Amino acid sequence: MSHLLRCGFIALGVALLAGLLWHTDLAEVGARIKQLGIVGAGCVLAVYALAFLLDTAVWMATLVTRSMGVAWLFRLWEIRVVGEAVNSATPLGSVGGEPVKALMLRKYYGVGLREGASSLVLAKTAILVGLVVFLATGFALTLGSQRLPPTMKLVAGLGLGAFGLAIMGLILFQWFRLATVAGGWLRRSRHGERMKRWLDAIHDMDERFVTFYTHHVDRFGPAVLFSIGNWFLGAVELMVVMEFLGQPIAFADAIMVESLAQLVRAGTFFIPMSLGAQDGTFMLALGAMTGAPALGLAVALIRRGRELLWILLGLLLFWTFSGRPAHPGAPESA
Repeated sequence: MSHLLRCGFIALGVALLAGLLWHTDLAEVGARIKQLGIVGAGCVLAVYALAFLLDTAVWMATLVTRSMGVAWLFRLWEIRVVGEAVNSATPLGSVGGEPVKALMLRKYYGVGLREGASSLVLAKTAILVGLVVFLATGFALTLGSQRLPPTMKLVAGLGLGAFGLAIMGLILFQWFRLATVAGGWLRRSRHGERMKRWLDAIHDMDERFVTFYTHHVDRFGPAVLFSIGNWFLGAVELMVVMEFLGQPIAFADAIMVESLAQLVRAGTFFIPMSLGAQDGTFMLALGAMTGAPALGLAVALIRRGRELLWILLGLLLFWTFSGRPAHPGAPESA
């Protein structure tokens, strides 16, 4: 069933993208993409690489038993490239590659599964908190813009509200150990003894979350700041693309468009790479701002090209990891 569901979501994304291509002047789109050139492509990749490095720094900050330095930043960067390649290619939103990251962290660097998994959840939380800050900034700018239609503003406001409440719920879920509370009910059931191992792991994870929030504020703060910087670099990347395409935009406009695209991407997590939905957002938003929908689609396809290159890099790194020896102190389980 899951395989059929995945294929269905992929087909939906392909259909959405095909619809956009069908209703767009492809000759103009191709001409716009050619304007990027080798230098422009290099600049886009450089900005994205910096943003990816900041995202990796978020994870490094939440791995509290390891030092925050260049060595661990590079190790986590490699693993993260592999994991994000899985994330981009599966219909599981941004969680498909997380088990891959935790397993690689255990096998090659001796970090226990529970420690690795908790650091990934905390990193994801910090990334989402940063995203809320970025989306709120984009929404505030959107409200003052005369070039975006009221419908788009309404959707952005509703999406931001729902997303913000969801992230607040996630933090409260961790802070009040609600997974452990639910586990306590299961523990008292007739299946409690059989589930003891899993319930103990859940309790341990909850304790790690609370310990991080109460005793490692010096790491949580930088993690959120790194995350915010990463999201704003997405707007910088958009500015770079638009500059090379001969239609420069202001930083505030780039933030508005990027925030709308990220909001749609978060809302369509079930479609691999948010195929079609994110592209349509660029097309509509940039079309409203510049009067050239084909320009928006060209920007979206350039983003797709960058994503595909990163996926290929992830697969290449995964292949290189397969030839590396396991860490001698790698724990068998936790």
